[in-house]
Amino acid sequence: FKKPHAEKPDGCRTVFCGNLPFGIDEGALKEVMAPCGQVSNIRLATDRETGDMKGFGHVEFEDTMSTDKAVALSGTEVMGRPIWVDFAQERSREERGG
Repeated sequence: FKKPHAEKPDGCRTVFCGNLPFGIDEGALKEVMAPCGQVSNIRLATDRETGDMKGFGHVEFEDTMSTDKAVALSGTEVMGRPIWVDFAQERSREERGG
């Protein structure tokens, strides 16, 4: 991947994962991220109507140091696809619809 990683927000404990294989599930993604640190939550994006995986998601860790290790995995092949991992940016209330 050629695009630069985002600047890490203070206290960041969540990473964005893109270009995920459509066959991946939470267990498989947790296995990929386990060497980085304790995973506390995984959210895979799915289509609201079909339930199909959209190819991206977020992984939350127990501590902020784990995100540095996770971002270092960017470009790693998972199920035949190089994944993109970046620091998740805080979303404003407007973006969340609240």
